[in-house]
Amino acid sequence: MVLMLGAIFSSNVLADAKPTAREEMNQEYKNRGIGGKRFEIERSPVGSFDFYMERLDATKKKLSITKEQQALWADYEKSLISLFSDLKRAKGRVGGATAVQQIGQVLGVTQNRYAAMEQVYDSAKKLYDGLSDSQKKTADEFLITTVPSFD
Repeated sequence: MVLMLGAIFSSNVLADAKPTAREEMNQEYKNRGIGGKRFEIERSPVGSFDFYMERLDATKKKLSITKEQQALWADYEKSLISLFSDLKRAKGRVGGATAVQQIGQVLGVTQNRYAAMEQVYDSAKKLYDGLSDSQKKTADEFLITTVPSFD
């Protein structure tokens, strides 16, 4: 009897649980197959630039960015676009005569990506510091969904 009540309670809790912003984003990604807005996007961040820009626009709207915060938002957006631009350039960069040259090029791409992510972090921190407490709660849930995942 206790096990049955536990099972009923846990299934009710799971049914009432609100998905995280990342889970919502993943679900939106899965729903983009045939019959969706467009065909399923590539898994790589480079192929999903439009998807992340849509997430960026949606997050800006949810945050209700004020005129005073616009410059902070613009810097954050610029850092993300810079990251995507570097990713796109990197896709065509790797190649060379020797294995060591190719590995060196991959290292360079990785160093550039790290530097770009540092810029994203810095601009996100400045933006976050400029948000109101209620905006910070929204940012805590949605801002991460605007950053590409490389896993």
